[in-house]
Amino acid sequence: MGASIGVLLLGAAAMLYQSWYKSHVLKKMDSAFQKGYDPILNLTNSGSDPSGIQIEPPRPEQQVVESIVRGKEAGRYFLVLGSKGSGKSSMFIEEMQRIQADGCAFFDAHSDTSITVDRFSEAINYSMNRDYLGNLLGLSDLSGMSVFQSLERALHKLEQALIRRRQREGKPAIIIMNNCQLLPREEEGFKLLHLFQQRAERWAANGTATFVFISDDYFVFDALRKASVRMDTLTFRDLTRAQSLDVLRKLRQQYWGDGRDIPTSTLDSVYRVAGGRIALLNNLARRKDITAAAEQLVEDDTQWLLSKTGIIEDHDDDVMDEQKWSTCSWLLFTELAKRQAALEDALASRSRGSETTPPRVDDMVNIRDVTDPSRDLECDINGEDCPNPHITWGEVRQVMTRPDFVLDLDHLNIIHIDRHHRIRADSMPLLRAFRNVIDQDGFAEKLESVMDRVSAIESLGRTRELVWKEQGPEGRFLIRRNGRGQEVESWTLLGGDERLGREAKETEDA
Repeated sequence: MGASIGVLLLGAAAMLYQSWYKSHVLKKMDSAFQKGYDPILNLTNSGSDPSGIQIEPPRPEQQVVESIVRGKEAGRYFLVLGSKGSGKSSMFIEEMQRIQADGCAFFDAHSDTSITVDRFSEAINYSMNRDYLGNLLGLSDLSGMSVFQSLERALHKLEQALIRRRQREGKPAIIIMNNCQLLPREEEGFKLLHLFQQRAERWAANGTATFVFISDDYFVFDALRKASVRMDTLTFRDLTRAQSLDVLRKLRQQYWGDGRDIPTSTLDSVYRVAGGRIALLNNLARRKDITAAAEQLVEDDTQWLLSKTGIIEDHDDDVMDEQKWSTCSWLLFTELAKRQAALEDALASRSRGSETTPPRVDDMVNIRDVTDPSRDLECDINGEDCPNPHITWGEVRQVMTRPDFVLDLDHLNIIHIDRHHRIRADSMPLLRAFRNVIDQDGFAEKLESVMDRVSAIESLGRTRELVWKEQGPEGRFLIRRNGRGQEVESWTLLGGDERLGREAKETEDA
């Protein structure tokens, strides 16, 4: 009797614990969206980087990011695209700091999908049932689960917590997945993206949460757009000339105290070399000689570019595939460099004439329309900014003849592909590096000779030599005989005289 009562009490305790644990998991997830919890917020608050400055005039993307982070964009989710160092992640983190990450969760992707799932679980304060006491008795079934099954369970539990929060707070939670370009460009990476996207679509439909994917690479957009219904794309661009000069002056004042004394011509020369990439401007402002640092930046990019795509004239057939990649890449780089030179000539002639410089397109676009695909096209020439030429993907297929190399160049951050399938150099220093190499004496002839060498090696690989080692009487090669041994079909090997009929003519004359 006593043993039966003990078993009943143990079972009742187990049921109570099970019920409590499920509720405890949801409370922990809910606490992950409370003010001040997010781990990335603790890291940024403990840092001492003084580079966070106010950009004047404000960037068009600023108001959209503020609206997203504050939960005002219910009903859709976002893919944020932009080149490396354009300020995508920084702007979201700064906005999260302003509201103490209230209602926000932030995590970074990784090339290993299991690590990505672990980072996601940490961001939402979910331990993947590792603290479940049933694990001590072998009652958990997590050991045989795949990474994707574990993620699906986590998303299911998170959805329950988000529904409760939505009913209580009246606004959606914000989940930000940073560095999506680090995910593997293969089946595992696409599976992970699609799992998150399915939940993002569902949560956007009922206003439960707003999911944000942040990526440098185009392949994430290509993977998501196939199933996207409520996705909007926000593109980050480089700073304008006026913004860049203002940022450089403020940063120099912070780092060196000479921001007010440095000539505008010096800042402008740095901008012409480095462009409006905010990360590059910050790095250059830290150097004492900012002009020399800008020149060295271009030189470093040139040498790095040659280490990845340098062409070799008398190369061996072992590196033919690598040289095929290099020559096709330089065909694209040459086209971009030529287009920028043409744009600079057009700007120079315009400045000598009576035409006024057109205003930037950004100034004419409503700040709330930066996610409108019909309004966010970037022009090659915008006011006094550095000309940044583009080439469409369709044109690239004709120029390179190997379009399968385009995504690899994008992954290396040599080129950038926007949502409109327009291709540009990833940064202004890289575009300068293109021109430095192309302007070298004899480069065009060298590129042509390497392409000829690749074609010759390919042609040699397609050539086959046929050797005959046995032949019949009178030089005939017997192909087939019948059952009686009679010749049915034969070929005759013709020499030079026989081919011309000279031997037959001499026989007739005799």
